[in-house]
Amino acid sequence: MTQVLFISGDIVDENMGGVGVRNWELAHALAPHVQVTLAVPGETKLTSSSVRLYPYDLQHGDLRPIARQAQVIVLHGFALHFHPYLRTMDIPLAVDLYVPNLLESLVWHDSDDWGQWIPAYEEYLRVQLELLRAGDFFFCASERQRDYWLGWLHAQKRINPHTYRHDPALRKLIDVIPFGLPANSLNITRRVLKGVHPGIGASDRLILWSGGLWDWLDPLTLIRAVAQLKPRFSDLKLYFMGTRHPNPVVTGMAMPERAIRLSQELGLYQNTVFFGDWVPYEERDNYLAEADLAVVSHPGHIETHFSFRTRVVDCIWAGIPIITTSGDAMADWVKQDNLGLTVPPGDVGAMAQAIATVLISGGRTAYAAVFQRLQATLRWPVVVRPLADFCLSAAKSPDAGLYRTDAERMEQAKDAFLAKVVSEKDAFLDQVVHEKDAFLDQVVHEKDVFLDQVIREKDAFFEQALQAKDNRIQEQEMLIEHYRQLFPMRVYRGLKRLIGKS
Repeated sequence: MTQVLFISGDIVDENMGGVGVRNWELAHALAPHVQVTLAVPGETKLTSSSVRLYPYDLQHGDLRPIARQAQVIVLHGFALHFHPYLRTMDIPLAVDLYVPNLLESLVWHDSDDWGQWIPAYEEYLRVQLELLRAGDFFFCASERQRDYWLGWLHAQKRINPHTYRHDPALRKLIDVIPFGLPANSLNITRRVLKGVHPGIGASDRLILWSGGLWDWLDPLTLIRAVAQLKPRFSDLKLYFMGTRHPNPVVTGMAMPERAIRLSQELGLYQNTVFFGDWVPYEERDNYLAEADLAVVSHPGHIETHFSFRTRVVDCIWAGIPIITTSGDAMADWVKQDNLGLTVPPGDVGAMAQAIATVLISGGRTAYAAVFQRLQATLRWPVVVRPLADFCLSAAKSPDAGLYRTDAERMEQAKDAFLAKVVSEKDAFLDQVVHEKDAFLDQVVHEKDVFLDQVIREKDAFFEQALQAKDNRIQEQEMLIEHYRQLFPMRVYRGLKRLIGKS
């Protein structure tokens, strides 16, 4: 059975943000088709009977032991940045692009010190481009996002004759997997707000902000609209489900403090407007069940245009009428499917009027039927199909390694130049060594010839000296013999002694 490794870059635990939820749900939606391991940063209290959970260190952990068991790796964000070896393991990579991080960061860090922020942005950009070059299959949350990423992919030469011939519609290169809905209905276990939370009565009309307070959103317009409506609807309450992100890495958001401060200035804090810390994922059903209306508002900037507000999908699951600012894909759904109302960005009067209209029309009861079609199409087992198809027939992209960007081409030319320099340097050094060895061989040879000559001359000198000595001894012996024959023995012996002393 195909082994799939999901690598989450966000916390997957009882409290988790949209990225963690998406990884958790997609992993479980895939589990009936393949064997899934979900790598989660840090520890987790969650357990699963169908998905293996693998805790790891996001920045310093080694995923190679578990990655070697996989036929497909699904990842997002900074996974390749912190674990670049995954790109060289020849395992097909599916890349989730549902969060346009670069667009969010433009809003999030716009007021930061640009001396630090701009270099950081360039690094974020490099990380994004690396994902687009490395992936074999991509998926995002909406057709609008797909258009955005198609432009990126084309600029990175991922749209080319090979990927076109593989699939002229390019769905095998990038497809849409929206944030989905659980297959089951709400699991309501207890009351959490109405009649329970201090300041919220059992019969109050409750507006729910179902996500976090991010800097690219606009809860301030909603708070001002509630202030306008308070004299008319004394039982109106607003509850923010998420103020502090459970991932400690996500810090520096100014919007929670701004929203709290505005509610205090308007006299709404803790009597009309309430701020929760963060609702655990498995607890959200209880909060959704008590809401009469859900609102998500945002400014009219580029992040909004390509965003996909994940927590709004929970409102569709719960059948809560939605008021949202126009400009994003979710607003198109609200308008086309009559899920609620849309208002212009930053328009307090229009927001107040839309809230009043929905509440007067009957709230949830009046809108219940219109949610059924979307609920059926957004179930996780349905939306996961493109990823499941890729995993079941996973292969490297047909253009893998064939089309290089200008940067890659320059890198290749640089590598070729450096290889040539190294080759020429090695050849020069080889020549120097060869000439040095030849010179030393010549010196040694000449030394040996000289020493041989010295030895031969020495030997000849010694041989001549010995020969001269031998000749002298022979002459003396002949002289002695001559005198022996001429003189009597006594004289002979004396002469011999005399000669012997000479």
